[in-house]
Amino acid sequence: MNLMIKCVSLGIASIMMGCTSTYLRDLDAQSHFDYPNSNVYPLGHVKGESSKTSFFTYPMLDGSLQSEAIDNAMAQKPEADLLINAIHFQDVTQLLILPIYTVTYRVEGVAAKMEIGSQRIN
Repeated sequence: MNLMIKCVSLGIASIMMGCTSTYLRDLDAQSHFDYPNSNVYPLGHVKGESSKTSFFTYPMLDGSLQSEAIDNAMAQKPEADLLINAIHFQDVTQLLILPIYTVTYRVEGVAAKMEIGSQRIN
């Protein structure tokens, strides 16, 4: 009897768990335009993400998830003006029984500060 309860509870738990797939979306040299003759200084590695959940249909993807993920990453370094050498990922999670989809957009890269003016040559 105890084994049967464990099997049933394991079956229910596995049905309620979701399946997640991760996709590489983009390798990006920079997230924003840097002005000509500007000096760009790296501030450090940052990560950011943004999610959207939808019931019964796959969430419509637009630039808002990407933009929000980049903003969340740059918020970790207050002086940051752009993100350089960024890797963009998209995670899609679907529950096995219920038609619930969650899309998470993640970005990792180096936050950088841009100084406009004469370019310094080291």
